[in-house]
Amino acid sequence: MRVGRRGAPVSDLMLVGLANAAMQAGLSAYGATFTNFISGDLHLGAQALGGLESLREVPGFLAVVLAAVTVRFRQSRLAAVSLILMGVGLAAITGAHSWWYLVASGTVWSIGFHLFAPLSNGLVLGAAKPSEEGRALGWVGGVGAAGGIVGMLMIFAMVPLLGLRGSFVPTGLIVLLGAVALFLCREEQEVRRSRILIRRRYSLYYVLTLLDGSRRQIFSTFAVFLLVRVYHLDVQHVTGLLIFNAIVTTLFTPVAGRLIDRFGERRILALNYACLIPLFASYALVHNVAVLGVLYCVDNAFFSFGLGINSYLGRIATSKDLTPSLVMGTTMNHVAAVGVPIVGGLLWDHVGYQITFLAGAATCVLSVATALAIRADRAGRTDTTVDRAAIEDELEFGVPILPATPEPAAPRRAV
Repeated sequence: MRVGRRGAPVSDLMLVGLANAAMQAGLSAYGATFTNFISGDLHLGAQALGGLESLREVPGFLAVVLAAVTVRFRQSRLAAVSLILMGVGLAAITGAHSWWYLVASGTVWSIGFHLFAPLSNGLVLGAAKPSEEGRALGWVGGVGAAGGIVGMLMIFAMVPLLGLRGSFVPTGLIVLLGAVALFLCREEQEVRRSRILIRRRYSLYYVLTLLDGSRRQIFSTFAVFLLVRVYHLDVQHVTGLLIFNAIVTTLFTPVAGRLIDRFGERRILALNYACLIPLFASYALVHNVAVLGVLYCVDNAFFSFGLGINSYLGRIATSKDLTPSLVMGTTMNHVAAVGVPIVGGLLWDHVGYQITFLAGAATCVLSVATALAIRADRAGRTDTTVDRAAIEDELEFGVPILPATPEPAAPRRAV
């Protein structure tokens, strides 16, 4: 990926950051209104929500297939099309009157979102300097969090005028602005990408993303639902909480990226998951809504350290492997995420919400053990040498495995 032309006022990295800001604005606006919408307008319960979220995550599980059939597209253009799908799907929620309609519109925007995420990370990591992957991801994450604040401020202004249902139209439109930014990217040369790629040497990355998907799904599906259903927070209170949380995330994400580069993924990820264990347990054991609101913001701040998973891949993968491996990671992330909302909803309805959050704490325990298995060295990735063991390590479908003589990567411009 070419970062920018000499004299060009806006680099490709900045355009990717703007696209992330637009995407997060729409996603945050959706998150601020959707729970109240389905609970107040459509009167859906925890089990229905869990089923809806599970089906909505299926496109994430199939991200590797989506990437395989679109491998010949330029990454920035494909990312732009992904945001178009996401924007249209979010805007379509305004016409929802049934659970199945929500499934249909959710599938459309979910396809766009889950295809955009690995492509965006691939564009960022491809532009980052060696050993500064965390900083680049942190900067883009901070810009995205700032976009989330804009989206929630938009909800504050739009809900009184348009109502919950009408607010989904501007939510979708703001995501489309991100597609415009990506169409302005100036890529000149693409690294050849594989259709589907699995390597044993990336297995730790796959396990980390699998556990991260389980933990995130429990939190993102049921934390706000707990505050709305059990503690009766209305849309204004939820939006205010999310705005404050987005401010914390905006300030903290770039710091998290620098800490990852300084101390390494092993230490930061292990510490992150260790701190999340009592936070998840508190959602089961604490019954003060103010304390739970504070814990919600702290929990989201710790999510910033999840950048270390992609940063870890960025320093061990070749440029050729990077995007297909990120796509495979997205698929692994959703292997558990597809089932977790259904199981969590069933446990909520039949046992109690406490067991749902205690299961999240148990997932964090497993994540600590996995993070400690990361090698502590900071050796960067190498694009010009591929040993025989690595070639034999690869399972790749749809294209030849590797050329006999490895192709040198294109020179990378500094950010």
